[in-house]
Amino acid sequence: MRVPIFRCAVLSSLVSLVAAFNPFSPRDIDNDVCGEINEVLYAPSYGRSVSCGTINACICLSTIPTFILTNSAAITGTALAGKDYVTSEITTMLYRCGNLKQCTYPPRSVPQCQYNNPCSFTCKDGYTPSPSNHPTQCVCKSPYKVCNGICGNYGACPTGSYSKRDVPNAKRRSCPTGLKPCGILGRSAKSWECIDTQSDLESCGGCAVPLLQGLSNPDGEDCTAITGVSDVSCVSGQCNIHRCMPGYKLDALSKSCVYSEDEDPALLAAQYGLDYLSL
Repeated sequence: MRVPIFRCAVLSSLVSLVAAFNPFSPRDIDNDVCGEINEVLYAPSYGRSVSCGTINACICLSTIPTFILTNSAAITGTALAGKDYVTSEITTMLYRCGNLKQCTYPPRSVPQCQYNNPCSFTCKDGYTPSPSNHPTQCVCKSPYKVCNGICGNYGACPTGSYSKRDVPNAKRRSCPTGLKPCGILGRSAKSWECIDTQSDLESCGGCAVPLLQGLSNPDGEDCTAITGVSDVSCVSGQCNIHRCMPGYKLDALSKSCVYSEDEDPALLAAQYGLDYLSL
């Protein structure tokens, strides 16, 4: 089946927008696009389109990277067609939903899309949404005080030392020899961990969630997200595929699984009038 060039261009643009609203941006999110999705996600498998399940959720553009890691339909779609495909499909669903909203958030807020209120938010660092009904800002309510950017019950606020958020990057993001500081998926831009990128499956060869400002694409690879992969490892910073799913065959370099009709058990079974049931 051929996909119109215009549609490909639109999907490419939408995926770029997801990157622009990436939750691992070095600043808090102040604008987002949110809406309620209720659609079936389809993905290509063995040369045909199959249903991965219904996506019924309130989603923001910035939360799609995290959503596809926790939603069962999205996980199934990722296993069949890869993260990029699922991201573009869910982004398209979001932009054609009936109640799409352009949301603006105050400082210290975290987007929390809710049904009938897509632009809802919560507050972080001890701050509280205000006013209680239809909040528009995050405040530090009395008797709490702000100390080093955190709202809390302080007897005194120490000075002369850095809080975690103020420590220079070079000091804060240092790791033992052989490990690399990487962002944490689903956490704030200031959250990080030390990873052995030479052997880590989800950050193979570099960080899947980069820390450098202005870096829109990760410098590592998630080996588990390779289309058609069944058994894979990360060796010396390179994804090494050992086995592919039924219907796929390993390429000569063991770097990808390529769909092949000759390897497709569903098509082979159909030639003899049989139904293929995967185990």
